[in-house]
Amino acid sequence: MHIRNKQLKSDIIILGAGIIGLSIAYHILEINPNLSITVLEKEKMLGLGSTGKCTGGIRYQFSSPLLRRLSLLSRDFFLNFESVFEVPCWYLEKGYLMLAAHEELWNQLQLTTEQAEAEGIPMKLFKQEELMKAFPYLQKGRFLGGTLCPWDAYADPYAVLAALYAAVRRQGVVVHFDREATKIINNGDNVQGIETRQGTLWSPLIVNATGPYAAQLVATAGITLSVQPFRRQVYVCSNPKDVPKATPSIVDLASGFYLHQEVSGKAVLLGGTDRDTWPGLEEVVDKSRAEDFFQAAMETIPSAIDIKWLRTYTGICEQTPDFHPIIGEAPGLKGLFLANGLSGHGFMHAPAIGQIIADLVLRGRTERIDLSLLHPDRFAKGGLTEFHTF
Repeated sequence: MHIRNKQLKSDIIILGAGIIGLSIAYHILEINPNLSITVLEKEKMLGLGSTGKCTGGIRYQFSSPLLRRLSLLSRDFFLNFESVFEVPCWYLEKGYLMLAAHEELWNQLQLTTEQAEAEGIPMKLFKQEELMKAFPYLQKGRFLGGTLCPWDAYADPYAVLAALYAAVRRQGVVVHFDREATKIINNGDNVQGIETRQGTLWSPLIVNATGPYAAQLVATAGITLSVQPFRRQVYVCSNPKDVPKATPSIVDLASGFYLHQEVSGKAVLLGGTDRDTWPGLEEVVDKSRAEDFFQAAMETIPSAIDIKWLRTYTGICEQTPDFHPIIGEAPGLKGLFLANGLSGHGFMHAPAIGQIIADLVLRGRTERIDLSLLHPDRFAKGGLTEFHTF
């Protein structure tokens, strides 16, 4: 499928050199290494966008079968990462402990456990007494129960990003940093190229992997995309004194609070209580949110009252109304492919997204997942409202 028209700079242009864009480039070249690919990145260097600020979680515990499927499709990539790329990514299966503080969530956890096990995902269900015996540092009486998946894991986001970057560069991919795509050029129903402040690049195949900027870019081609950027604060703190090292990542599904230990065990990353923030692209820290956060932390783990607050940073999360990604060819614009709205799951699902987009671009279809459910047109019908829980 090599395009021979001399005026075209690349067979494919990928917009965004984050984990999604580089995964797409990598998986396209896995199928056809002869294609020429150009990647445009608005930041001045690798890792300055959303990927570099994510916490590196990888999980299979989703109430949505579609999100579980994306995790399963990504599993082999992470398991085989070090043998394929010959560099470490500090992959560690330490589990996620998902906690239910009320009946609706407890019922959902039980249903998710049943569904996940039927799909081959190992799960452990803890009733209240079992939960407190196994994890005595949790708030007594708050949780009806919880679930633990031993496959849930951590990997270093920048290490994975850097390995993908090195791999695609070795295969001839051209990556332009500090080169923001400003406008999509089309001729009727066909995409033709991309305008940047440094000039125009031409290609009949373009992939939008611009994360939080996805909607404003496709709007230049008259396309409305149901993706918004949200600020997410991460609190770097000392470990609560009675929480052992190498504990599972902990998520209170009711408040959104999470605790994620760094590999070193010297600090923990906490957050998750700012799900109701207004959309925005500014990476500013809102100190007024801290009181709600620390209250939620102590309601989950009482000894959090004594933790040391070391620093806070903000990352930008791209989010759809139903928290599911938008994957597929843009409605009404042939050759423009969308890989957007990962809703905080971009790092863990990047391998799957890369495989799926590679299938669509090179083969015109994929058999890996039912993409009709993830098509951008679904929001006209209300979206995937049945999968909102977690």
